[in-house]
Amino acid sequence: MPNVKGYQEEIALLQKLRQGNERAIEQWYKEYAPKLKRYLSQRVSNQKDAEELNQDVFVSCLESLPLFQQQSSLWTWMCSIARHEVADYFRKKYAKRVIQAMPFLEALIPAQISNMHGVSEQVNAVLNSLSHKDRELLLLKYVDRISVEHIARRFGVSAKSAESSLFRARNAFRVAYSEIEGA
Repeated sequence: MPNVKGYQEEIALLQKLRQGNERAIEQWYKEYAPKLKRYLSQRVSNQKDAEELNQDVFVSCLESLPLFQQQSSLWTWMCSIARHEVADYFRKKYAKRVIQAMPFLEALIPAQISNMHGVSEQVNAVLNSLSHKDRELLLLKYVDRISVEHIARRFGVSAKSAESSLFRARNAFRVAYSEIEGA
């Protein structure tokens, strides 16, 4: 049975948060920030990034508070938002690593890149436009740096078949990237 007193305190806190009560926001932050930082630190190895994500989660929670329907505890809801923030963090991180790691990107991207964030978004968009298998192959090979042999075992195919699939995935990436860049 849930702790009734704790539930009532949480309801009162939520009501004050929704009203924009500054003391309630401070109380909420003091109570949940250390716990949330531990949660994020278990998922993100860089502590500075974990601290930044901690702040981002609180801001996202405040922005989303009107949408919170209280079908879960405040902590569970915050963890849900934290998971989304962590996923965004890794998407951005992977996109940067893809840009740096994929040898064929040199032919696609000009040497003078003035907007790395824009390129990162383009690479992300291209990866998301690919089939699940092509995206997974490229991420495994060029982001996770897994050998073709390991990829072949993972997919239950021969190394030659995995190489062929990677070749097709790289071509699909090239085509999709050129379409985005041409748009």
